[in-house]
Formats: sequence, structure tokens, C-alpha cells
Amino acid sequence: MRIIGGRYKRRRLKQPPSSSTRPTRDRVKETLFNMLGPIPKGRVLDAFAGSGALGIEALSRGAKAADFIEADTEAFNVLEQNLETLGLISDTQLYEVEAETMFETLEGPYDLIFLDPPYGEGRVEASLEAIARRMLLASDGRIVALHYSLEDPLPKGDLRIYKERTIGVTGVTIYEWSG
Repeated sequence: MRIIGGRYKRRRLKQPPSSSTRPTRDRVKETLFNMLGPIPKGRVLDAFAGSGALGIEALSRGAKAADFIEADTEAFNVLEQNLETLGLISDTQLYEVEAETMFETLEGPYDLIFLDPPYGEGRVEASLEAIARRMLLASDGRIVALHYSLEDPLPKGDLRIYKERTIGVTGVTIYEWSG
């Protein structure tokens, strides 16, 4: 897996050895970053981070800082190694805990939030609910959710769907505040 744009373009990232994480394919990453357009210069949250590919891509493209949440120890160690290799560790906060637990204690707002949980477990909807309830998203921020294409995660609270696409079995849905 590699970084596809920005300052660290073409740099390779390590992958967790465990089967508990699913790498985000380059084609999916390219599509979702094209859908987003310019990356906000503010804070990013990469929940269910795995190797950190999405948050690192955002940092490569100009985000100022990123927080990463990953509960799997093997994936967390790889995430930490990827950030250290790129010299990004000082621009980040790392949390080795379940994302839903961390949503209750995080201090927002975030300009961009990535949700890439295991498919088919309803975790996107639960995460959207927590993010809306805790006001973790900036007023002009966006949430990018990756999910199984046959799932249709519904926005929660005052969130609405901004854009959506399907790439193979992966659905990409971008949310924003409806007001």
C-alpha cells in the first residue's frame, strides 16, 4: 500500500500482519480523495485506523494534525511505525482503544473524520450517532465512511449525505451537517 498524493506521494506504508484489519485499496483511496477535493488544513480523525493510510494521506495532502484510533494491537503498532517512518508522530495523537469508546471522550471539532470499521457490523451508524451527539465535526467539516456497498448507513442527527459512490464491494459515503 502506498500514499497516492501530496508531500509523501509514492511512499509505501506497512500493513498489519493480522487478518483483523482490511487494507483500503489504492483505487478506493483515490476515489474518495477525488470526491473530497482539497483537504482542510485543520484537524483530522482517522477512526478504525488500521495502518493509518487515510489519516496519513490527509496529512500528506496538507492537514495540520491527525488523531488515530485503532483497537487492534498489531495494527496499532504498524500505525505507530508508519507515522515514525514518515516523521509524522509529532503531528498526531494515537489511541489504542475501540473507536466508539473514544468518541465519548474526544474533544472536537475535527475538519475531516474517516470511518473505516469492519464491514457489516453497523458500526458506521453508531459512529455517526456519537459524532453528531458529541459535536465532534466542525461546522464545515466532512465525514467519510467506508462500508460494504450493500449497506446503506443512514445519517444521524443533523448530518446529511453529501456524496456517495460504490467501488466494487466498497461504498464510500461523505456526510456533512445539514444546516
